[in-house]
Amino acid sequence: KLNSDVSLRAGSFSLKCWLSVSTGFVKNVSCPTDIIKHCVPCGKGKEFIDHPNDLDKCLRCRLCDSTFGWEVVKNCTPEENTQCACAKNYYCSSVRCDHCYPCTICESGVIEEQCTPSSDTVCGTKEPGTLWLAIAVVVLVALLAIAIIGLIWWRKKKRNHLTINGHPNNVVYKPEPRENVPLIDMDVDLSSHVPGIVAEMTLADVKKFVRHHQVSEPAIDQSIQDCPGDTSEQKIRLFRVWYQSHGMKGAYGTLINSLRELKMCAAADTIDKKLKAAISSSQEGGKSYNPDTEQSKTCTQEGRNSYNDSAELSEVCTGGLEET
Repeated sequence: KLNSDVSLRAGSFSLKCWLSVSTGFVKNVSCPTDIIKHCVPCGKGKEFIDHPNDLDKCLRCRLCDSTFGWEVVKNCTPEENTQCACAKNYYCSSVRCDHCYPCTICESGVIEEQCTPSSDTVCGTKEPGTLWLAIAVVVLVALLAIAIIGLIWWRKKKRNHLTINGHPNNVVYKPEPRENVPLIDMDVDLSSHVPGIVAEMTLADVKKFVRHHQVSEPAIDQSIQDCPGDTSEQKIRLFRVWYQSHGMKGAYGTLINSLRELKMCAAADTIDKKLKAAISSSQEGGKSYNPDTEQSKTCTQEGRNSYNDSAELSEVCTGGLEET
């Protein structure tokens, strides 16, 4: 934009230039008369003019030097200079700032007022004993956390050592530490002891035991179906199926160890104790068990198969551990 003023001198006419160039521009002739030809813009990002003028050169943009703690708030334009401000953790409290100063770091660790772009940090004085109190609190919290973790671990370990077996009274039992080996180092014929053995186990326990030793599901189902409703006989038949496939050799140790592996420790200990007492009594009296002389009740269901093999016991519906 150009503004001009015309004046008369001593009978002659002359043009007097009173020029005003818009912001962001400067003139390129001494007396501009054409706004397009005689005005040029300031270089973007490098120069500026923020007021109407009659200058022939633009002003250089301000540099926000980070060395002095400055940062750019607004970039320079042809119409406006760069706007700078103190960077983070720097301040300047003067009205006209030449450079910013680093904010004070409180050595005591106590800050009453945070540092701002226009004011420094205000530090406080630590009360006597505050540091030790803070350390004590941290140590106490750490010890409390360790105690809680230890208690949880102890309860979990204790719970893992407890097992609820199939005993009718549902007794919670904590087994004594022991080696996983049979207590009697000999092969014992368990045929005569089958009713007493399974009496210490539920039907579910017996099923779990025989499945553990790969007794087939058809064989399990057949044993159950042969004596419907008679749980005692079903347990006896299931156990005998396993005993027939395993054989007498090592059966005692396999039985006790397997029950413990299956977390039936109470049943394992009870059976082991009864077998040990019965076998010891038999050996002391010079007697032995003969499966063919045991008395038992036969299943009354019509059409059931019987165990007639000379090496097998007759079918039983109920039974108990025989001691001699």
